[in-house]
This record gives sequence, structure tokens and C-alpha cells, in this order.
Amino acid sequence: MLYVSRFVSDRDRDPELWVTIWQAEAPPTLNLIGAYNLGGDERLFVWEGETTADLQFMDRFNQVGRLETSPAFDRTTGWQKAFAGDIDGFEANMRSRGLRTDNEIEAAVDLRRRGLTAPTPEAARRRAREWVAEREQMDALD
Repeated sequence: MLYVSRFVSDRDRDPELWVTIWQAEAPPTLNLIGAYNLGGDERLFVWEGETTADLQFMDRFNQVGRLETSPAFDRTTGWQKAFAGDIDGFEANMRSRGLRTDNEIEAAVDLRRRGLTAPTPEAARRRAREWVAEREQMDALD
């Protein structure tokens, strides 16, 4: 499972942080993918873990600051398609994952196409509200 942890600590306590982390060996199932200093007192960790021991190791950060961890689901490809305005690639990606029905995929593509073809951000948001209203009407009929 992929996780993202945001860690906030007083940088004056960094010596305590370092000895706390170095004092214990991380489980072999914990894979640190990335660690980023965000400026100020914040750090971001992207990591994979398989066991409770992985979560318990990361919980050690709470001894010297505040660690908030969430599971993360990789949606990079979809975001890349959005940034590039590649609606066909987005649809192909959704179909290749096999997690949605054809109707769900068609609805998702329809929403994104409305944004892609809108002349302004305001028009795009209006089209999104219209899309939501249409879905609610369809659900009411079911």
C-alpha cells in the first residue's frame, strides 16, 4: 500500500528526530520512495508499507512532532492526461484499469469533455453543475 505522510515538527527538535529514527531499524517491508522538506517545519514522506510494523515505525515521528498519514492511490496517468487535455488517452486509461462500467466511463469522459470544450473557467464550472444535475435526475429515475 502506498502512503503519504505529512510531518510537522519544531526544527529546533531535529536532533531528537534524528536519534529517534536512527535508534530503530525500519522493517524490511517499509520502502521510502521520497522525502521532501516543504519549508518551515513541514516534511512530506511518500512510502510503501505492507505491515502494521511499517505503520508503527512511521508512528515514531509522533514522539517529536505530528505525523499525519493517509493511504495514497496513484492516479498520475489520469492527471497527466488532464494536464495535456488528452481526453482519448484519459478514456483509454480508464478502460485499461477495468475498475468502472462502460456507463461510468462514458459519464466521466462526458464531464471532462465539457470542461475541455468550455470557453472559460466559469463556463466549465457551470457545465459541471449541469452534469451533476443530470446525474441526479438519472439516479432519481432509477
